[in-house]
Amino acid sequence: MRKIIILKHGGGELANQLWNYLSVYAFGLERGISVLNPSFFEYHCFFRFLKEESWVTRLTSRLFFRAPRRRSSWINRNQRLKYALRAWIVGALNASCVYSSENSENRQTYLPPTAPLPDRFDACSKLYLTGWLFRNPAGLAKFGKELRAAFAPSDEILRRVDAIISPLRSQYQHVIGVHIRQSDYAGFKGGRFVVSQVRFREVMGEFLRERRLDPARTVFVIASDGRVDERVFAGLNVAVSRENSVVDLFLLSRADAVIGSDSSFGAFAAWHGDIPHIIARNDAMDWAYYANKNSFFENRLSELMKY
Repeated sequence: MRKIIILKHGGGELANQLWNYLSVYAFGLERGISVLNPSFFEYHCFFRFLKEESWVTRLTSRLFFRAPRRRSSWINRNQRLKYALRAWIVGALNASCVYSSENSENRQTYLPPTAPLPDRFDACSKLYLTGWLFRNPAGLAKFGKELRAAFAPSDEILRRVDAIISPLRSQYQHVIGVHIRQSDYAGFKGGRFVVSQVRFREVMGEFLRERRLDPARTVFVIASDGRVDERVFAGLNVAVSRENSVVDLFLLSRADAVIGSDSSFGAFAAWHGDIPHIIARNDAMDWAYYANKNSFFENRLSELMKY
């Protein structure tokens, strides 16, 4: 096997694709072979992988270099349809070397070094992976330093993150990230996972008390896919991000902790920054579970994130 190619993701947006990509990349590091991801074309321009991709992927990615769009955008829908056809053809021509994580139970498929690769793929010079549920916890633990370096964003994204975070670090002792998922959660599972801004305000206050932090020396950096009503957060120091999703992702990763919706977005930011991801809930918070957690951990209270 000389190459691993992520041929098809599961249709999700940035963070779902990144968790999958991350686990496959760790598999590549374990085997000492390169990983290509043509399916990541919507986000390649904001990371550092693009130079390794084919000219077709580089050309397609140029359509997305200004700002990341939601998958509902007509440009994204159009390009996803075109890519889906291309991926189907490549998959059909290489069917014996296609390894899928797709299953009706949404069950994770583990990769080396977490679990062995099925023997039937040993003869493949190119292994094509399809689906979004490839996971590799042992690989993430083994290659954490290398993965965080590889999955750093572009220099332009880093400059924008620094422009926001550096002044806050000089002014406050504690910087806490807050991720509020709003728009697409409203119609998901009957709105079960929507946590209001009012409830987030309560959780942030509880966090200050639980961690015994001085509110005057603490700032909350809020990132959201919807409008943030700053009046709700009266009494707290807040900085609301007006940036795009990629900047927000790495802005949150530079905080001391992430308080967020139950989502892969906050979880990835916490992983990249090696900081805790605290899931805001509508019911009572289990603060005992979060006690003494100051680095990244697999949050077993998450109902949506597939580690």
